[in-house]
Amino acid sequence: MAEFAVSTVLANVGNLAVQGTSFVCAVTLEVAVLKDELMRLQAYLKEAESKRRSGNARVAVLLSQIRDAAYEAENAIEAAEYMKKRNMIKKGFKAAVSRYARLPGDLTTLRKVGVKIQRVRRKLNEIFQSVERLNIDLDIQDVDECLEDYDLAHQNFEGDFVMVGFENEYKEIVNKLVQGGNMLSAISIVAMGGAGKTTVARKVYTASAVKQHFEVLVWVTVSEKFKVIDLLKEIVKQMPSDVGLSINDEMNEYEVGKKIHDILIQKRYLVVLDDVWETDTWEQINRTIKAFPDAANSSRVLLTTRKQDVANHVEMPTHVHSLRCLDEQKSWELLSSKALPSYKRSDIRDLDKFEISGRKLTKKCDGLPLALAVLGGYLSKNLNTQAWSDVLLGWPSTKDTQMMWGIIARSYKDLPNHYLRSCFLYLAAFPEDFIISVSDLINLWIAESLIPYTPKHILEETARKYVTELAQRSLVQVVETNDIYGWIEKIKIHDILRDWCIEEATQDGFLDIIDETTRGQDGAPSSHNPISYRSSFQNSSEQILQAPPNLRALFGFGLLSVSFPKLRFLRVLHVENARLENFSEVIGGCVHLRHLGLRRCRNVVIPSSVRKLLYLQTIDLAGVFRHESEVSSSLWDIPTLRYVDIPRISLPRSVQFQKSLRELHMFASIYEIEKDPMQKDPMPILEMLPCLVMLGLNGFKAETMSFKAQGFPRLQELTLEMCSIKWRMEVGAMPKLFHLSFKRCPQMDGIPKGLLHLPSLRSVSLRDLRKYYLSDNTVKGLKQKGCEVKESRTPF
Repeated sequence: MAEFAVSTVLANVGNLAVQGTSFVCAVTLEVAVLKDELMRLQAYLKEAESKRRSGNARVAVLLSQIRDAAYEAENAIEAAEYMKKRNMIKKGFKAAVSRYARLPGDLTTLRKVGVKIQRVRRKLNEIFQSVERLNIDLDIQDVDECLEDYDLAHQNFEGDFVMVGFENEYKEIVNKLVQGGNMLSAISIVAMGGAGKTTVARKVYTASAVKQHFEVLVWVTVSEKFKVIDLLKEIVKQMPSDVGLSINDEMNEYEVGKKIHDILIQKRYLVVLDDVWETDTWEQINRTIKAFPDAANSSRVLLTTRKQDVANHVEMPTHVHSLRCLDEQKSWELLSSKALPSYKRSDIRDLDKFEISGRKLTKKCDGLPLALAVLGGYLSKNLNTQAWSDVLLGWPSTKDTQMMWGIIARSYKDLPNHYLRSCFLYLAAFPEDFIISVSDLINLWIAESLIPYTPKHILEETARKYVTELAQRSLVQVVETNDIYGWIEKIKIHDILRDWCIEEATQDGFLDIIDETTRGQDGAPSSHNPISYRSSFQNSSEQILQAPPNLRALFGFGLLSVSFPKLRFLRVLHVENARLENFSEVIGGCVHLRHLGLRRCRNVVIPSSVRKLLYLQTIDLAGVFRHESEVSSSLWDIPTLRYVDIPRISLPRSVQFQKSLRELHMFASIYEIEKDPMQKDPMPILEMLPCLVMLGLNGFKAETMSFKAQGFPRLQELTLEMCSIKWRMEVGAMPKLFHLSFKRCPQMDGIPKGLLHLPSLRSVSLRDLRKYYLSDNTVKGLKQKGCEVKESRTPF
């Protein structure tokens, strides 16, 4: 997306280069002129994007050239900025000597930057000439999209479980699950894509009658390209914690399936297999051992699929329930619930006129819930009768997929700015049916500069507004919300919407999906589309990843083993569940890296060269086992760290956390000094972090934890697990703490009395603590102040 690329350079680099970096005069002048030329190009880009989508090949080539030039300029300027950051990071006499020794090399770097910027300017001049030949007017006055004023009129959003028109089906399916014979049986929900299968199944799954009837409930999404071992492991993850089921990565299908079998044969269970594509799926899951046994205790399997033959191809008694498309009245109820939600109706005049146009549009959607929901999301943002009439006049004559894609394209184009449009396309990087953590997504968006700086909000606030905007438009499905803060916690994107995102992102050169079906015979991505600056490798058998040298983001899902190429300009590296082969050798050269995510990866070695990553904001090693990882303490020297999630790590006595840190999650007795458990209270160090808003500690062994006045000035959420502690808390500590969670702290001597002095505390969670804590005077005092105290216990 050329518009986004140019804006990123202008917002994040251009101003820095002109105002803040000690360039030599010639380079400063070159950057200033480059900035003016890029601003001039911005006016052209919005019109050009529309022409590209209409199939103008010459404009598509031109946009690709603009994007390439913008990124080349950013890389050059950032090289000089990196040099400045490197020279400023250390103080004192030795640092001055080091800077003096590097001066000849730095001057050479500056000269190279100047040459590269001159080359970019020549390319831009050629682009301007091409624009003139295409007779496109550059009107500089139409550039802004009101980024600074972006806000949501309403924070309300509908969850993914909103169901209109399937009330009778819902009741019938619930009855089939909780009644009937003792034999294991299945219920299959069949309908075309976008017809509401998953919505109905989710509503059934969360029904109170279902939760009370079954001892174990498991929901897994199968998807079109599933792997049996991954599916079985996901079933294990969904098991309740009290069953005591654990596995390791070395287990094969039989071993994992046997563990599942041994647990389920003792329980009345419901397993939901969502989005099954092939008739042999059931045989594949049970090919080594019958994972879902029949214990004659009324256990059930609920299956959703688009294919009738899949629904009938299950080796057990099966009831097939075919969902019909919504009738006209139910279709209008769904559309109006999205387009004219209750929190907006009081502000709308002439509702009758909206209903006339709305009912006509309803007929065009042929009773398809997804089409109605996305169209309703678009109409809710365009509440004037003329806009609704325009949609009706411009309705495509085609049906089915083309109709749906037309609705998505209209909603996408209507998004308030190119940043939000890029954020939506970014969702294509995740695999089909992937449950996306909003916190993780926000870190990725920020690392890629997809979230603009605004005077009213910090980046995270703007990003959460973007997520809410997408949910309000039904472009994403809400999977989970946070009861404490009220925000969206997890989302997913419907298959049809994801397919559209992939198509748009690929044609635009924004993102490539690389798997076994998209590779050519030589192993390279097979496509005539522009070279992408982002690649998502999914379920690929190739160990050595092939990627263009200018790649800015690399994702890896479903990969067994990974060897990385040298990617000098990489901004994002996010790989899950893979063995890393040469990571420690290449990571030190990725000096532009902002996000490093290696969740549940093996052979993770973070070398001392990590200190070179002076732009790194996020490092996420959640789920990485200590015996398969090694993290250098040089990590803490990085000045830009915002989010850290790591397993055990050895910390030197002189460690100093960076003041930019916003979230810190450290687990399993990570506080160690020279291989010995740390008995010293870390709070005097941590409480001085001015930006820290979330802190999680697991396995802390010191006897006393102290919180001083004015300590943790911005901390909002604190989680302590397996901590044997006494508290000392001064009045004035943690003034903004909103939520506090204690988990499995058996030796804690009561709820700290100092909690009564926390002015912002609204929620306390007590999990697996001694029962007498509920009668604790501090708990009573908290409740009297209006603080919600929740107690939960894992059965053993």
